[in-house]
Amino acid sequence: MELLNRIDRSKRYMLNGLLKKNGFDRWRLAFTGISEDTGEESSFFIEFYIVNPLLSPSECVLGFKNRVEATEDNIAYNLASPETYVQPSFVMVKVGRLAKNGKQINAYFPSGCMKVGTGEYIFKVGTLAENTCVLTDNSTSGSVAVTHSELLEKPELLCSAGSMTWDLHYTIGDSFFPNYRSKLGCWSCFGARTAFGGVVILDGEKFSVNTKSSFGYFDKNWGRNFANPFLHLSSSNLTSNISGKKLYESCFAVQGEYNRRLSILTSFEGKKLEFHAGSHKKYDIHYECTQMPSTGDDVVKLHWSVSMNDHKNFIDIDVYCDTAAMFVRSYESPDGGRKVLKVLGGGSGVGEVKLYQRIKRNLELLEDIRIDSCLCEYGNIELSQT
Repeated sequence: MELLNRIDRSKRYMLNGLLKKNGFDRWRLAFTGISEDTGEESSFFIEFYIVNPLLSPSECVLGFKNRVEATEDNIAYNLASPETYVQPSFVMVKVGRLAKNGKQINAYFPSGCMKVGTGEYIFKVGTLAENTCVLTDNSTSGSVAVTHSELLEKPELLCSAGSMTWDLHYTIGDSFFPNYRSKLGCWSCFGARTAFGGVVILDGEKFSVNTKSSFGYFDKNWGRNFANPFLHLSSSNLTSNISGKKLYESCFAVQGEYNRRLSILTSFEGKKLEFHAGSHKKYDIHYECTQMPSTGDDVVKLHWSVSMNDHKNFIDIDVYCDTAAMFVRSYESPDGGRKVLKVLGGGSGVGEVKLYQRIKRNLELLEDIRIDSCLCEYGNIELSQT
């Protein structure tokens, strides 16, 4: 019971003390939906991102200077005044699709509009009934829209034009604990295997989300700033290459980089094997994200490679994703100064995870698993030119 209570607390709003003026909190949900028109599968994401809420509770402050009309007065003012960058302060709901022609749609609200609680909802924000976005312990709903004219007028929105409405319920199947915690940032993987059900409407196209095929994921990051570089892999769409059976009670997640380490969390049919980056447990780890050489068919792939070993276990993970099915998402850093975390990600990665056990000087293969519908990401904090 105590473990469940600690996991539940990590799902809540975590910006206290100094983090209210220099920190962020981000809930992230990802899942698969099926188009009712074409039958095509797509990976979707819904994120709730809070930045420095106490700095400007009544007004959204983006850390980028708004583009202004090029009048003589404005030009003279800009030439006479040095460029200044402020710390951002806002609540953002970021939604979209991780697929070919993917997109991110951002809605911004002052932090005074949000409500966070421990009762009927975890998070709620919105200024009108039609744009209220809600996250509870078992559901999420909302609507986000950005027009082309709004984007032309405000490129600092850092998103695509479009609209998305969602009404979903969810059940968490696998959680991991303890959280990763440091002075810079924290990570809680409390929904590595999460079943979503409901409906998503993206730009007028309706997608059904089925609990048995959603292969959902739900986690949370908070603290002073993001991991840099940022690497993430996760999937619950797994099949044993040994038995050929679908592994419905299995999942894995890889997250970092934390002090040159990754957290590697696995659960294969009830057996958990966890390596937390913040623990004192010794293990060797090697990882990289590289572009594969072109094969001449105009298909460019990225390759995530993660290998971990200690005195008892050896885990080898390889994931591939077509770059055509990926795109870059942007997150303004709490520090301001035009610093942005740019994450190249996709939701259709495929690959393999192999688990070995050491027996004296030999390695015994315990499981060989095919990975599908993998959420795969790599990013860095950059100085944006927007």
